[in-house]
This record gives sequence, structure tokens and C-alpha cells, in this order.
Amino acid sequence: MRSISVRTVDAPSRRGQRCRGVFFIALFAFGATLAMLLTGSLSSVAWAQATPASQAKPGAGPASQPKPGAGPAPDAGAPPAASTTTPAPDAGAADPNAPAAPATEALGPTIRIPQTEGDKAEGYNIVAIEVSGNRKTTKDEVLSYLKEKIGQPFKMETLTGDVRALWDAGFFDDVEVDLTRGDRGVTLRFLVRERPNIKAIEFSGNDEIETDKLTEGIEVKANTILSVPAVRRSVQKIKDMYQEKGYFLADVDFTIDSQRENEVIVKFKIVEHQQVTVRRITFIGNENVPESELREVMQTGQGSLFSFGSGGPYRQDMFERDVLMMSALYYDKGYMNVQIGTPRVMLTPDREGIEITLVIHEGPRFKIRQLRVFERDADGNEVEPLGGRRALRQLIRAHSGDWFNRAEVVKDLQAVRTLYRDAGYYSVEADPETELDSVKREVDIVIPIKRGPLTRIERIEIKGNTKTRDKVLRREMEVQEGQLYSETKLETSKKRITALGYFERVDVTPEIGSAPDRVTIYFEIAERATGTFQVGAGFSSVENFIATAQIQQANLFGNGQSLALQAQISSLRQIVSVRFFEPYFLNSDWSMSTELFNQLYVFSDFSRSSNGASLTYGYALVQPWLRLSLTGTVQYDKVNTQNTTTFFGSTSSVINTFPRLPLANLFNDGRTISLRPSIAYDTRDNRLFPTSGIYVNLSTEFANDALGSEVQYLRHRLSGQFYYNLGGSTGQPGSGFVLKLRTELGYITSPSSAGVPIYQRFFLGGILDMRGYRLRTIGTRLPLNQTLDPNATPIPNGANIGGNLQAYSNLELEFPIIDKVGIRGVVFYDMGNAWNTEDQFCKTTPAPQFPGVVSPCFSASSLLKLRTSTGFGIRWFSPLGPLRFEWGFPLYRIFNEESSVFEFTIGNFF
Repeated sequence: MRSISVRTVDAPSRRGQRCRGVFFIALFAFGATLAMLLTGSLSSVAWAQATPASQAKPGAGPASQPKPGAGPAPDAGAPPAASTTTPAPDAGAADPNAPAAPATEALGPTIRIPQTEGDKAEGYNIVAIEVSGNRKTTKDEVLSYLKEKIGQPFKMETLTGDVRALWDAGFFDDVEVDLTRGDRGVTLRFLVRERPNIKAIEFSGNDEIETDKLTEGIEVKANTILSVPAVRRSVQKIKDMYQEKGYFLADVDFTIDSQRENEVIVKFKIVEHQQVTVRRITFIGNENVPESELREVMQTGQGSLFSFGSGGPYRQDMFERDVLMMSALYYDKGYMNVQIGTPRVMLTPDREGIEITLVIHEGPRFKIRQLRVFERDADGNEVEPLGGRRALRQLIRAHSGDWFNRAEVVKDLQAVRTLYRDAGYYSVEADPETELDSVKREVDIVIPIKRGPLTRIERIEIKGNTKTRDKVLRREMEVQEGQLYSETKLETSKKRITALGYFERVDVTPEIGSAPDRVTIYFEIAERATGTFQVGAGFSSVENFIATAQIQQANLFGNGQSLALQAQISSLRQIVSVRFFEPYFLNSDWSMSTELFNQLYVFSDFSRSSNGASLTYGYALVQPWLRLSLTGTVQYDKVNTQNTTTFFGSTSSVINTFPRLPLANLFNDGRTISLRPSIAYDTRDNRLFPTSGIYVNLSTEFANDALGSEVQYLRHRLSGQFYYNLGGSTGQPGSGFVLKLRTELGYITSPSSAGVPIYQRFFLGGILDMRGYRLRTIGTRLPLNQTLDPNATPIPNGANIGGNLQAYSNLELEFPIIDKVGIRGVVFYDMGNAWNTEDQFCKTTPAPQFPGVVSPCFSASSLLKLRTSTGFGIRWFSPLGPLRFEWGFPLYRIFNEESSVFEFTIGNFF
């Protein structure tokens, strides 16, 4: 039994610059054999030709003697020379008809090379294939690269290819093959040495690109076989990622650190350097469109609020978007042959900026010569369109003679498609056909419409709702399985689901179902955390430390219900409430909410404690935009003019002046039973983070003895919230500029001669309504003394008794600062005031220190004397909820008001 061993080693391997294998052995053997055969053949021929004829063939006769005068015969011992062996033409002894000598005799002796063990094994059946040395790579993976199979005849050529295939797989540093030939056949043993395994991949110096994104973008991965070329390609990929963000000077290097058990750690070291900014953009060839219009549609080169005069960073993906926007601008102006060349991007000499040059070939501007829209049937015949020809033509606003505007044509075609799809024709085709006349610079537009089959919704599938139940989404849909397809209803369904505020993203994709007249609709959502824990704290010269907390779950158990527990605690107040809301009570269009509360307020003149509950039923007049509701409230209020102990154990020293004055009727307390009907209109795109739409609520609350109430009043309230998206993706927090406006009006009266209880009156001031002023400091003040003695010391700055009429507005602009972490800024302007309309206060002389501004009686001129403030803030959409940090500056301050007030809390403003 004999065996051979063949082996191949990678040139860059640790064993040195060697590359040995069966492929090279075979090649060497073949070359050596060929050389020896050629050398031996030529020598034999030369030798045979130099031999005398008598030696070549016995009994040749006279031919064996040389011709006289031909010179001496060549030396037998001399090297054979072909040039000296040609016989004389007239030797004549040889018979021309005699048979030729055998070729073997002419070629001389044959040289034989011994066969290798591989050559001897040719044709033997392969009885076994073994694999050893593999750790990470399985035996089956190794065998998958081999053409040699058990039971097949062995071929040396096939073995050579198998070794090369294993090497090219890139998994091994060394491949050896042992061949053993026996009586039963050939046994092959492949001995491999694996390349190192990547234990981990580490990055350092990457501040601008997250490690997860870098890991995702490179070729090498942890727990895979090391490939140095792949590592080098990954270096270039990292550089490309940085260049897309404007870091053209970023340096990337790598090291490979060896570890135990044939493992390595690949480390990428990144030096980002400074981000390259756009210094200048030059346009060449824009003869008809000014640079100002081109720059308006570009994001590249537009400095942000924090760019400090620079042109902003360069990003490749942003610039590609800019080129498309410029092309669209030209198309909208009728330049249908516009071409924007490849931009030239050059680094400035200081290597801190770039200059971009864009060459534009505008081409001619085209007018519409003819525009025709019609419908064809399946046979190509023109038929009456849906709604009639006149109605169809009115959807297309372009006319002959107008400059071509692609955006307007696309918008009109979408209106045509929507018309047909709302009627159930999902597969409607309305693709424009254009024909340009470059000589006359005119274009003909033909829009043939094909209805397709009437389509019904076969199935609605929801994906991504790991928590929210299907019914929560389906009850917001205006489309149902089995109905005719309607694009408008489908879009409305998407808006209603988005408005729930439970999802980061809602995508809707309709696809043809099991038949051409069936469609399947896929709702794919990405859920967001709907449970929030909100806390806030602040300091006040009146309340000292203030703490607020709220635990809320807006999507309780995935049922779309809401549960909130709220607490506000300070040295002057304690509020605890629990509220539950069911938007679809008993799976109907009715809603239901209930609330339990316990409240304690301690002021300088009195304290008030309240315990009660409320129950609200609502009905959607127009689902979900218009809702009517009725709230019933039962509560018991107690007003105390004595010392009161608060939550923190402190004791309030209330001034008992009010009960001894004619104002004592302000402190009516007891049982209150009220009903409050209201109507609300809501078109906000998102209930938790609205960026567009409006919310308006109008309510009237009445409490009188007919309901069993001891306290009587009539309160009207109108509030409106308006949102306008100036840019960014709608409904996503931290996206674009959002303009917000909130306005609230309130008016309360009492049929009782005692007037409105003080605890039901309006007080403004604080982060929740009038920023820049301390809590409850804005309101009507009266010049009262501290005692009944007319000569007693007056109450400093008057006594704040609140108002029965209030009006205030908040205008703010919210803008992004750092989008990727959800940090936004806000600038605001607040204005408002509280007044009285009751006679007993209108006849009272106002406090002299600030006449008019806090007059106890309302008049038309009071609207010109609103309290105002302005300021700015920072908001962070953190995992705990929206954090608010705001600085307010009151305008036209009076008496002891502060020049600025800083407050912070968690939660949306409005």
C-alpha cells in the first residue's frame, strides 16, 4: 500500500512565501516530461542521421562506403550534428523501392519517467474522503466544494481543481491532501488549517456615526472567518459613509489583534477631522431660471440656525436629492429637455470647505399645443368616462397655450385616478403620452384612461402591532373587507390610525389579491411607547418647592383605553386624581370616562379642599372629527380660613380678613352637582404630538339647586388649538418647524346674590398658561386693609380675588435643534388677563399702585391692557416623555414682578 501527500500554502501565510500544491506538482511534471521528450527526440533524430548507412541498415552494400573526395568520416565519438549527416545524392546504393525503416529504429531509444502515486491511482474508485483540522467549518461544508465523490473513479485533474476550490473559498490558510491507494480503492484525507475567527469588531473615534450603523455598513462581521481583503474593503466603506455626511478628510485605519483559540479582534481607528462645509455653489448655464429659485429648492449650502454663517455641511444623499429637485423645477417651468451635468466638487485650499460647480443645459421651453383626456374600453374604443366628459375635463386644469408644468399635470392625474378608485376601480390606468415638437417648442399631451375591473377588498392584514389589538385599528378604518375599494376612505383610515398617537409610523400598501378584481390591503405599523411617567419640579417665592407627577398609559393593555394617575404637591397645594377613558364604550360610537379626585389648595387668605367624582359620556356625531359629550360632576368643597397643615407638615397662617369683610360671600362652600354639555371638533394629525390640524372645544357648565347643588353658577368656556406644519414629516415629534396657537376664553356668573365662589374664579400665571409670571399672580386686585380698622395697614399690592372673565393666548414656534436625539427649541409670546363683571366689584375702587392693568371691572378698553410676556425654551422628547425647560420674560412689569421666571416640567404644553 502506497500513499502520497500534496499540499498548498497561501503566500502571505505565517509559514512564509510558499505556494505548493498538487496543481503545481502536476504542472511541473508535465513540463519536465515535455522538455525531456522534446530533447530526447531531437537527439535521437540527430544521432540517427549522423550514423553511416551500414549501421542504419545491415547489408546496404556500397552505400556503406563514403564517396571518394567527400572527406573523412565523422568521428563516432563527436556530438551528433544534423548538418553533417546528409548522404551524397549519387550514392545510389540504396534501392528506392525498398521499404522504409521502422520509426522506432529512426527515433532511437525511448526515455521513460516513473509514474507518481497519483498517476497510479487514476481510475481507482474512491472509497473514503476524510476531513481533519476543521473547527468552525463543518465537514459537510468542506465536502460541498469537492467534485470528487465516494464511489467515483479518481482523477488527478479533479483533485487539483478540488484543492484550488477549497483555497479560493477563503476559509483556510493551509490545505493538504493525503492519498492512500489500497486493494479496495483510493482514500483521500483533506487536512486543513482554518483562518482565524473574528471574535469581535471594535471602533474608536466615531462620534458622528453610531457604531451600529458602521457595523451594519461593513463587510466583515463578528463570528466569521477573517478575510484581510474584506477588512480593507470595509475601510473604504467607512470612508464612504463619512463622505456622505461631509467628512471628506476622515482617516480610517485597522489593526488585527490575535487572541486565544485562533481568534482575532478587528479594530478600526477613525479620525473624523472637521466636517467639510459648502463654501460656494456656482451655476453655469441657468439663463432663464435665476440662482435664487434654484437655491430655494436646495438643501445643500443652506446654513441652519446654528451654522453661524457657514453654508452648512455637505452630504452626498442630500445633494443627489437637490439635483432631482432642480430638474423638477425646470420641468414645472416647461423645460422638458433640461440636463444637469455631473457636479464638480473641489476642496478649498485650506481643506475645510468645498466648492461645487453645476453645469445646466436648459434647452427650449415648451407650451401645451393640445391636451386630450378620454376613456377607452378593453377593446380600445372610446367610451363615456366616469362622471361624464365635462366633469373629467374639469379635473385637468391645464389648457392649450399654457406653459407645460409637470407637477400640475401629475396632481391632476392623481385627481383623475382618485375619482375612479373611489368608485372601486383600483387598477385604473391614466398614464400621459407626450409628443414634443422641438421646432415649434410645443408638446401634445394625450391621457387615455382604462378603468380595469371593479375591485373589492378581499382581505385587510395588520402587521407590526405586537401590543395593540387588531380591533383598535380596525374600528378606526373606514374600509372593510368585501366593500368596493376606495382610495379616499383608505387615506382617511390611515389618518385616523395615526391620530391615535400610539404609533411611530403607519404605512398602507394595497396589492392585487387572488384575482384581478380583488385587492389585499396591508397596514404596517411601528408602535411607540404609550406609557409615560411624567415628573416636574420648580421653585416659587410663594409655594417654595413644587413637584408634579403623572403616570399615564394611553393604550391600556393594547385596548385603546387610557388610564392616568396624577399628583401635584407643594407647600400650598395637594392634588391627586385618577382618570379612566374608554373611547368605544361597549364597542359602540359612545365614549365613556370617569374621574376621582382629591384636592387641597392653601392660599394666603383661605384654604380649599375638594373631594369628588365625574362621569362623562360622549357620542361621535361625525366619527372621529365631531363629538358631543355630557359630563356630570359631584363634589364637596370646604373652605377654611384657619390654619391648615399641608402635605409637607407645614402650617399655613391664613389671614382672616376676608370673612369679616363684605367679601365673605366669596367663601360659600358645600355640595356642588353640575352638568356640562360640550362639543369638540378635532382634526389633529396626532393626539399626543400634533403638528397640523385644529382642536376646538365649546362647553357650558351649570350648577343650581334644581340639581341638588348648594353652590350655584353658570360657566362658559371656549378653547381652540391650531397647528401648522412649516416643514417636516407630519405627526412625528422632532420633525420640522411647527407653528402653534392656543386661545382660551372663560366666563362664569352666579344667579346667587352672594356671587361666584372664589375657588371657581380664574387666576392666571405659570408654565401652564402665562409663562414669565408666577403661579396664580395675574388677576383682579382690591385695595383692602389687613383688619376692619379703616386706619389699618393695607394689604401689600392689594388682595388678589381672581376674575370671573379670562382670556389668554399662547403663540409659539417649535423648531428642531438636534433631530436625531429629539431636542427641539421654542420661542413664544403669551398674552392674557382676568377681569370681573360683577357689580359688587366694579363699584370698588381699584388698587392705586397699578390702575387699569388689573381693574376689577371689564370694559372694551381692557382688551388693550393685556398682560404679555415672551421667551424661549428647550424641549426634549426623552424616553420619560417631553421635557420642557422655559424662560419667560414679562413685558411691562408691575410692582414686585420678577424680570424673568424659569420653570420646567414634563409633558406637552398643548
